[in-house]
Amino acid sequence: MNDELGPDPLAPWVREIASTHEAARHLEGVRCRGSVALIDEAARLRGVAQVKLGRAVSLEREVETRPARLAAGREAADAEKRDWQRLGVKELPTGHNDVELEVRVGIHGRSAHGGDVIRYDAHGVHNTHLDGLAHIGADASWHGPIPAEASQTDEDTMVNWAQHGIATRGVLLDVAAARGVDWITAEEPVTGADLDKALAATGVELEPGDALIIYQGRDRYEAAGHVYPSGAAAVRRPGIGQDGSQWIAARDPGLVLWDFHDARNSPSGALEVHNLIFAIGLCLVDNCLLGPAVAALKAAGTCTGLLVAAPTAIHRSTGVLINPLLLY
Repeated sequence: MNDELGPDPLAPWVREIASTHEAARHLEGVRCRGSVALIDEAARLRGVAQVKLGRAVSLEREVETRPARLAAGREAADAEKRDWQRLGVKELPTGHNDVELEVRVGIHGRSAHGGDVIRYDAHGVHNTHLDGLAHIGADASWHGPIPAEASQTDEDTMVNWAQHGIATRGVLLDVAAARGVDWITAEEPVTGADLDKALAATGVELEPGDALIIYQGRDRYEAAGHVYPSGAAAVRRPGIGQDGSQWIAARDPGLVLWDFHDARNSPSGALEVHNLIFAIGLCLVDNCLLGPAVAALKAAGTCTGLLVAAPTAIHRSTGVLINPLLLY
């Protein structure tokens, strides 16, 4: 490692996970496609077998484009920033994640037609999106290995994943219920023991390629008036910590869908689960709306379903907005 390039962005335990994964899964001359490659025919059939009622629930947060609602969101975020400033916090989270939508409507006699042009940030803490391999990297490389500079020319993770087909058994882990709380707090990040307890409550045995759907109570947290800050901000926030990240890596999921992200409470400000994108090629779907799915599956007496996450096949994309569906 070249010390002239600065400190290693990855903790030693992340490097160890990456080395173990590389030894077990990487083949010389073959680009590793990460966790999505674990979704095979058997994983899809496991998912299909969970569909008993023919119902579906979306895990996507609504993409807000109405000007009045966007303004209200920015005002709430600004008020939260002022509170942090009063506490002496200098590095503040970003504001509301606006989507720039230009709607074009043409009326010609009795005919009308509409079109639009949209611009959005494929990441952040507001809109539901799928992170590609070219989102978190180290040593001028993405997982694969894929040279980071390929993102300027022909990086194709999102195309490969879209064509592979991300459909598998989804297992919903209600971590908030396992703890007996409405939501996870910043003071107590989600641990492996929490995830074990939530998994035990399902009665399901995880298999490689399954989708982990991890509910931490974000919808209740925000309904109570809290603003969830960006991971780039130096403020503590609820989420999954190092111990929980190591638990996830050991289970070989095909993808992880969650509401809260990484807990922001370590001295280095590391994003423990997001670093698994580099370490094991983890496919992450951020900012999911999971409360309705928790209620729907509970009413149906199940905790599993067929999870379908179909990204748009965009070359060089580091992430895309997505509407994951859970069929049960």
